[in-house]
Amino acid sequence: MVAAARTLPALPELVGRWVAVLEEGELRSRVLEIADRIPEEQSLDVKFSLLEHADIALADLLLERPDEVLTSGMRAMRELLPVSMPEAESLRLRVFGLPATARRLIREIRESDLNRFLAIDGIVRKVTEVRPQIRVAMFSCLACRAEVEEPQEDNSPVMREPLECPHCGKPAGRTRFRLLPEKSTYVDSQRIEIQENPESLKGGAHPQGLAVLLTEDLTGNVIPGNRLIVTGTLKSLQRASASRTGVVRSTTFDLMLLGNSLEYKQREYDEIAISEEEERAILKFKGDPQVVDKIVLSLAPTIKGMEEEKEAIALQLFGGVEKHQPDGIRIRGDIHVLLVGDPGTAKSQLLRYVAQVAPRGLYTSGKGATAAGLTAAAVKDDFGGGRWMLEAGMLVLADGGMAVVDELDKMTPEDRSAMHEALEQQTVSIAKAGITATLNARCPVLAAANPKWGRFTPDRTISEQIDLPPTLLSRFDVIYSIQDKPDQAKDRILANRILLSHQEGEAREARFGASTPTGASSAPFPPEFLQQYVAYAKRAVRPVLSNEALEALEDYYVKVRKQGEEPDAPVPITARQLEALVRLSEAAAKARLSPVVGIEDAQRATRVVDSFLRRVSTAEGKLDIDVVTTGVSHSQRERMEVLYEIMRALQDQKDGTFSLDELKAQADRQGVPPARTEALFHALRNQGEVMESRPGHWQLVRF
Repeated sequence: MVAAARTLPALPELVGRWVAVLEEGELRSRVLEIADRIPEEQSLDVKFSLLEHADIALADLLLERPDEVLTSGMRAMRELLPVSMPEAESLRLRVFGLPATARRLIREIRESDLNRFLAIDGIVRKVTEVRPQIRVAMFSCLACRAEVEEPQEDNSPVMREPLECPHCGKPAGRTRFRLLPEKSTYVDSQRIEIQENPESLKGGAHPQGLAVLLTEDLTGNVIPGNRLIVTGTLKSLQRASASRTGVVRSTTFDLMLLGNSLEYKQREYDEIAISEEEERAILKFKGDPQVVDKIVLSLAPTIKGMEEEKEAIALQLFGGVEKHQPDGIRIRGDIHVLLVGDPGTAKSQLLRYVAQVAPRGLYTSGKGATAAGLTAAAVKDDFGGGRWMLEAGMLVLADGGMAVVDELDKMTPEDRSAMHEALEQQTVSIAKAGITATLNARCPVLAAANPKWGRFTPDRTISEQIDLPPTLLSRFDVIYSIQDKPDQAKDRILANRILLSHQEGEAREARFGASTPTGASSAPFPPEFLQQYVAYAKRAVRPVLSNEALEALEDYYVKVRKQGEEPDAPVPITARQLEALVRLSEAAAKARLSPVVGIEDAQRATRVVDSFLRRVSTAEGKLDIDVVTTGVSHSQRERMEVLYEIMRALQDQKDGTFSLDELKAQADRQGVPPARTEALFHALRNQGEVMESRPGHWQLVRF
């Protein structure tokens, strides 16, 4: 980079050097083509490496003095035109692909970067509406009625008025200037705020943001959640506050980037840098039949047990293949996993580990999450000049990454309902304050919750103890219940592993200090390598179902569905679980770095789905998917109908009421146990289906 003290060449020299650059290759013909398409197109995109190859000194000057160098470049574009065109004044020069020396993290920006050309990488967090901004203001002098032209600064929030009238010579103190809006020149403008990428943060650091001003054809194309690289000139804005004596100006300045170009980043995991040597190390596991088991062992190795849950989470890290049908329907490839377990089963520790290992992983707890914080919000603040603007929530910011939500049961039902669209359609729709938008939330969700009464109890079914609405449960591909049942043999093994882990940690602390993680030595893959492995697999592998895998999945689906053909049998599985089987099979193939989904991948997927179905969707020894999708099992629904008929009959026989003892006696004769009758009766009472007309006498609300 050239030293800051270097003298800037004269404008004609700069223009001549730009003309020489633009005349190389296809740039000249591109300028002529853009000039013919004004105003539909007005910007010429130039890669920095091309400029550096043509004139390295000019490229260095661009990084140091971007305002002057870009102005001369746009003048050179106009000089290349064969004839003078008034509309050519709107031609713009956009430079992208800056070198590493000009790239900055937001938290690394310092005063030495002011007025320099920088590239900032981040996520769009806030977006204002597109509004006209005055570029050249036309004023009328009230003393002599002459018109005075005054150019405005892009980054200044205050309009600049003339200091004096050039016609009558009166200064601003002896005359007044009136703005002529109809004769002034405007451009489209939009403010956005970009936030640091989650993967660039270390520890519990709070992500920092930077305001960016976009103008002209850069506006209107950015939505919250976009990942992009913004190139522009860093400017400072003086802080000011109102007081009784007037405006008080602070010595502290805010930062704003005047955007010159935008580079939209793809959803692939390009942020995870993988060298050729690391790629060779990853490819060594291609074809290894035990690689998935090694990945499972590498997930939170200090947390012993939960092999089935870890296997599902390992497949979730890789995900399936997103598909777009000819009719426009999109089929998600991301896998959603829910863990519902007793306290002390290390759910939160496992979730935090996964959030750190998963590329672009974001973690939140249900206690501190709201619907707006998870999805998106329309806010009104000073950033947008007091106007309404969109602000992205966690699921939008995690687009292309992974969202981890702990304590899902602690969220209010209203806030939890905001996740329905994000889980299935993987979008977030917002219609507030006149803003209607649909944002992408293409990320798998790993969530954890506690049972309804804090701990699972053996006298009730699992489905009755999961305090989440069926509409939300049905959107998870895999649901695991984790029960803490005392078992002397298992407890001794677990206690021994936990105590040994503590002993190893104490010894490591004594030798190396607190900076060295404990327990990592037992993992086949270290966390850094596992993250690179996942990123490489998601970036490079898109497996296709083989005929053998397809037949295995079809056979399993038909075999399980056959149970539902029996008389009065519940529906054991639906097409939604079949799609989950496909996603899990594709994820297993990705984990093996295989371009083809083999029969072993299909068998692993069926094992995962079968294990979770037998845990949470079993009623009276039979698989019943209604337990998850509706919250009421097939047998429970049948018993409920029996109770309704008995209650109606009892009301007809007596004075329109019945007692609980009469209901239990009649139901027992029809095969419904008294304990089950009482539980169903209390459920109906809580739902408002029955009421107590007088002590001990009940009646149906809707007879």
